[in-house]
Amino acid sequence: MKHLIIFNPVAGKANDGGAAFEQKIKESFEGLDYEIYKTTGPRAVVEFLKGYLKKNANDTVRVYACGGDGTVNEAVNGMVDFDNAELAILPTGTGNDFVKIYGVTNENVEKYRDFKPLINAQPIEVDLSKISGASLREPMYSINVINFGFDAIVGARGNYYKEHGLPKDAKEGTNPYDYALKHDAMKWGRFNDIEVFADGEKLNEKQMLLATLAQGQWVGGQFKCAPKSDNTDGLIDVCVLKTMTFLGLGMIIGTYTKGKHLDRKRKKIVYRQAKEIKMVSPKDFDVCVDGEMICGKEFKVEVCPKALKLVPPAKAE
Repeated sequence: MKHLIIFNPVAGKANDGGAAFEQKIKESFEGLDYEIYKTTGPRAVVEFLKGYLKKNANDTVRVYACGGDGTVNEAVNGMVDFDNAELAILPTGTGNDFVKIYGVTNENVEKYRDFKPLINAQPIEVDLSKISGASLREPMYSINVINFGFDAIVGARGNYYKEHGLPKDAKEGTNPYDYALKHDAMKWGRFNDIEVFADGEKLNEKQMLLATLAQGQWVGGQFKCAPKSDNTDGLIDVCVLKTMTFLGLGMIIGTYTKGKHLDRKRKKIVYRQAKEIKMVSPKDFDVCVDGEMICGKEFKVEVCPKALKLVPPAKAE
């Protein structure tokens, strides 16, 4: 077996800029067939993995994604078409939403930052969600959550302000995502003309607030959006929150954060499990795929059962 360690030098603080983390890798994989690849930019991991796995088609390759949800997503999209690849995750990023379904929390994440429990562990087969649309050059795969509407607007506009700078009325030191929440999403992000269909059933008649299509359970660092999701059941958990007043939003946000929003029937929430979802809008809308932003007018999301061999995160002894 070959071991390929994908290392994001700028993900979170656990990677120490490179040297200390590389030493940790050398100590953990001493005597084994391993290589290190440092990420160099957007989609670099995807293209590198496709070439590497094709080149080593006769070997089983265990890929260690060391970083946050973005690094994991790129690894998934680079290896999904290769039967000889297995994914292991070392959560060293600032955003580690996917691995929370395996017991990782902000408080205990340090215990999951050891390679040794992952080296000989047995992989399991998990489902992925595949999203396609006319605006995409090729389909993308999600291991965690695809979301659109209110929270995706915060992400897209926050990314824009982070890259291009905040407007002149912003106070010095303002977080770009906080600004996007207050000045964009709260003003017009509650009224999204997006129709959602789950296995042919139309889920919303009018405007919607937000929706999540989940294999994992957590999104945005703190929201347990899909508490019933199981990434081995061959289904996608679909949750649509309809447009609501500020008061209604304030009342539901606490239950949504804790994953209690599905405990009882609510007029403003539609929950389904489906194999295919379609989203249609008369204008472009933002979609967040495991933290990566895309945009378009129409998308289709399909479940891909048992599409990935995954070594679940494990605590060090």
